[in-house]
Amino acid sequence: NANNGSPLKHGLVYSGGVVLSFIAVAGLLIFLQQAGQAIGWGFQLQTPWFVALLACLFFALSLNLLGLFELGSFFTGVLATIVASPCTAPFMGTAVGFAASQPPVVALLVFAFIGIGMALPVLLLTLFPAGLRRLPKSGSWMISLRQLLAFPLLATAIWLLWVSGRQAGVDGMITTLSAWLLISFGVWLHGKGLKLVAGLIVIAAVAMVFIKLTEQPDAANLKNANFDR
Repeated sequence: NANNGSPLKHGLVYSGGVVLSFIAVAGLLIFLQQAGQAIGWGFQLQTPWFVALLACLFFALSLNLLGLFELGSFFTGVLATIVASPCTAPFMGTAVGFAASQPPVVALLVFAFIGIGMALPVLLLTLFPAGLRRLPKSGSWMISLRQLLAFPLLATAIWLLWVSGRQAGVDGMITTLSAWLLISFGVWLHGKGLKLVAGLIVIAAVAMVFIKLTEQPDAANLKNANFDR
């Protein structure tokens, strides 16, 4: 929310969220590769619990666009990295390939600069506020557009829920839907001013998804997940 600080401050905080998130994801990738795991950029989308949490994230973002709660600039940058980084693989394959063949420190620097490149457009707009005047003027139409965009996000969350079901079975889908219920309840409590309780409930939802979907699904769930039969 630009009313809570200068555009430059928000641009710097957003950029920090993007760059630190790139470094964190790249650090995890390097760690797993050093441990002998044959994985690449975007590996997180192959993990059932991550896909389920991503579905929860898109569901929460749809509530955000509907105006039920607001996100800070730093977490907006974090979300941009989580959501967009797997899609960047076709465009930065050379850089990722080079980073994968370098020592960890060099690899982290490469990913940090990739993060800087991703954050740069927003940062430049905040460094040169005159460019903001070239953007369409804000008004009630922006609120309507923001609310309208919530529905494609909700559709994406439903698709990710289906993917989660394919990976982890019916129990995985029920777990994700239960997390959506807890997130909705947490958002409602947040609006009532019970921010601490709301935060604890959202944390519980995330923990439930992670713990449940790191377990190996049983044969019955795998059979139910095979929808093409």
